[in-house]
Amino acid sequence: MTGFEEDAESAIDILPDEILIHIIKYLPLESILACENVCQRWRKLARDASVWRPIQIVYSGKPGQSEVSEKNLEIISTHSERIYHLKIQYVYSYPFIKSILEKCDNLLSLEVVMCRVGKEFDDDIKKWPNLRKLNMKNTLLLLTNEDLPIRYDQFQDLNYLSLSDFGLTSANCDSLLSCKYLSHILIEKIRNLDVEFITQLIVSKKNILQTLHIYGGEAINDNCLCLLSQCPLLKDLAIIRCENLTDVGLVGLAKLKRIEHLQIWNNVQFTEINLLKTLSSDNLVKLQSLSLSRIGNVSPVIVDVISEYYKNLKFLAVYQCPRIINTDYEKQLKSKFRNIDVVLY
Repeated sequence: MTGFEEDAESAIDILPDEILIHIIKYLPLESILACENVCQRWRKLARDASVWRPIQIVYSGKPGQSEVSEKNLEIISTHSERIYHLKIQYVYSYPFIKSILEKCDNLLSLEVVMCRVGKEFDDDIKKWPNLRKLNMKNTLLLLTNEDLPIRYDQFQDLNYLSLSDFGLTSANCDSLLSCKYLSHILIEKIRNLDVEFITQLIVSKKNILQTLHIYGGEAINDNCLCLLSQCPLLKDLAIIRCENLTDVGLVGLAKLKRIEHLQIWNNVQFTEINLLKTLSSDNLVKLQSLSLSRIGNVSPVIVDVISEYYKNLKFLAVYQCPRIINTDYEKQLKSKFRNIDVVLY
């Protein structure tokens, strides 16, 4: 070792623990693990809870990701008390998923996506009362004739919930109302909810709601849109089935002051003039993504307004809009939106 290297090593060892921990936080996971092998002091610092709290460990059963996943599985075994954020994806054996979950006692965030889970998942997640995020997007329940009666109010710190087409029924939906920090709600695949519950949900989250993705249908009416327009923090709204909505609810969307992402699908009742009025509002022209798929009266005039005034737009979907598809105007879309990453039509 040269004199310069010795001086550098001595200099960094002079730093107090809190400074070194702050530096270690910025390192990639592989380097954090390497720090553990420097000396006892560095091992302790590299295992500090504040270093590991932002790190998400991912295990994937998808082909081509096995090498990284096996390394992460080893990390889960050797650092189980330091795993706070876990994502499991593309795993179809629930006993194997459960074997991973059993190693983790301190989870704050759990994502089980594109997987298959067993009915005992309801009991298994009770071990993490401090859970803040639960994501089960595109996951299947092995027993399709049953559901998971999860009581979400057992997670008092829950602020993000994303479900597949199970996990929320009339038996447990009221438990969402008691989650006082729940600001991101993605239930766009859950059917058979009633409008009374959705109304209560919006009212209960009015001052904190930031994301709402919902299936819609009979669970959404014009009054719900009017209530959503009064949510001061709402940035991301998706309503997949809008058949029951009219212009009364549509014009309320123009009042969403912070909205960045908007999806409204499947409607023939919105009139062209009110679509034009709403989409020309100062609030909506700031959108970063907009989906108007299967909205019957989206016309070339409306799309022209979007192309002219939506300067922040990065994504536009006008999929199966009958006044756009199979027309000469459809051929002009790519030239109108040259700076947008994706345009579906």
